[in-house]
Amino acid sequence: MNRSGVRVPHEGARFAVAYNLLSVTNNQRIRIRARCEDAEDPIIDSVVDIWPGANWFEREAFDLFGILFTGHPDLRRILTDYGFIGHPFRKDFPLIGNVEVLYDPQKGRVVYQPVSITPRVLVPKVIRHDHRYEPALKDEKVPR
Repeated sequence: MNRSGVRVPHEGARFAVAYNLLSVTNNQRIRIRARCEDAEDPIIDSVVDIWPGANWFEREAFDLFGILFTGHPDLRRILTDYGFIGHPFRKDFPLIGNVEVLYDPQKGRVVYQPVSITPRVLVPKVIRHDHRYEPALKDEKVPR
């Protein structure tokens, strides 16, 4: 929003970080939203020095969306594996993933390999004619 309170669209701002804060002593809430300018490599300053409780939430945003928080003390993956490639909550992330994890009995360990699943082709739904609704088959009212 600009100074007059009119919402201004941000060109190229794909990601935004929102902090919902609560003051228990004053019983007040505030929402702070900051947009990341770069769409491919979103970078924003960390608020962990001000609010230590934001630590894990910033790590989660980094892990799932790829938002880098400058000044974060321990920015590493929190929900996905350390060797995971990509950020799964981005809309450009493939639904079948990039790699799959399998146990190789010959090597005696877990190995990563490219996904072997072929992408599913959606086939249009076949609609068959339902004879239950034919007028000739409707129940006739029988007098009592």
